[in-house]
Amino acid sequence: MSAWTPILLETAENVRGRIRSALLKRPALDGDELKRLLDAEAQRAIEESLRHLGASVRLISEEGEATIGGGEMYLIADPVDGTTNLARGVPFAATSLAVSETPRLSGAVAGLVMDLYTGEVYRAERGRGAWRGGKPIHPAGPKPLRDALVSVDISKGAPLEPVEGVIAEAWHLRQLGCAALSLCLVASGVLDAHIDLRGTIRATDVAAGLLILREAGGIYSINGAVGGDLELTRRSRLDLVAASGRGLIEDLLSLVEQRRA
Repeated sequence: MSAWTPILLETAENVRGRIRSALLKRPALDGDELKRLLDAEAQRAIEESLRHLGASVRLISEEGEATIGGGEMYLIADPVDGTTNLARGVPFAATSLAVSETPRLSGAVAGLVMDLYTGEVYRAERGRGAWRGGKPIHPAGPKPLRDALVSVDISKGAPLEPVEGVIAEAWHLRQLGCAALSLCLVASGVLDAHIDLRGTIRATDVAAGLLILREAGGIYSINGAVGGDLELTRRSRLDLVAASGRGLIEDLLSLVEQRRA
């Protein structure tokens, strides 16, 4: 086990504990107030945990940045992915943590995504594979797009044109509202693909999930480049297509490109 895995696990557990306490205030707060509280409490839990554990990282989080210790590694975090789900009681939200040797996705060495409702953990270590709990995970086997279970994020007023071809061809579509967990479901064979072409998804949302998917044996495209790299900053946005295997991702990218042509 990587030395980073226990650090990420304890940090995620502390986030979940802080979130569970914050949710007790739900009756007294409106939706936006609760979302701000959840994000702030999760961020605070991450920073406090890393300091307590003696980590040496530059924290790059959706909620802010901090240098902890000597800042030797990069820790990319989305304290709460799926804040709206969490605030409204939809049971699909996670904390997402990844450690990288460099400020790019290609330098990622460990990643962990924890389901904030169940406590279930997905994790990966570079070159060693990916796990759900203590069991290795792998994507589902090949299947035609018509039979695939595909997550498509079209929220927040996103134009439908880029994904119209996918919507027309795939019979089994879902929108779940948490990219980190959606990628983990592809990695573990529950979903066959996840697509987000809004141009708004952040590196902080997906860094851990993409490492988990890659180590499980899945495949992804970043801004049209299969297996592409990504700068790990709060400003980095991307178009993402992730799938169980090469055949399915080629079919999806073909449909996407047809709509963009």
